[in-house]
Amino acid sequence: MDPHTHFMFPLAIGLLLTKLNIINWKLALLCGFIGMFIDIDHYIEHIIHAKSNRFSLKATWNNSIKLHRFNQRSFIHYWDGALILTIIFGVIAYFNWKVALVLTIGYYSHLILDFLFHLKKEISFRWKIGKYYMKETHLEFVLDIILIIVTIILLLLLFL
Repeated sequence: MDPHTHFMFPLAIGLLLTKLNIINWKLALLCGFIGMFIDIDHYIEHIIHAKSNRFSLKATWNNSIKLHRFNQRSFIHYWDGALILTIIFGVIAYFNWKVALVLTIGYYSHLILDFLFHLKKEISFRWKIGKYYMKETHLEFVLDIILIIVTIILLLLLFL
């Protein structure tokens, strides 16, 4: 799953909650960034396991997309991490339910997308831009189009 999809899905959920007057647009935007930020573990795992270019974002990206030299997912992408973070979000909710809601939307939307897209092995579009390998499944491409349309509609409803 690509970063833009991990950003747009929780953003759309956050914008819907903004339309319902549950959170504001800044928190909706934060939902999107958190959904994308979860993949920082790919970079951390790359730093730990790579034999060369440890701090290279390009090497991290290309390993994740094409080379797959090692697993780049840490515990936060698995059930034990989800359990730990659920407990942490519950504690945060005791002090500030809106912050907990934003964290929950960002994190769980990320896990849901990863889980759904890893269940089905699908043919991908593959291309290269400069020195970066790119890959996107047909289903993710369609989801991206839907999310763009939904986000535009929600933004129009919120700000017009």
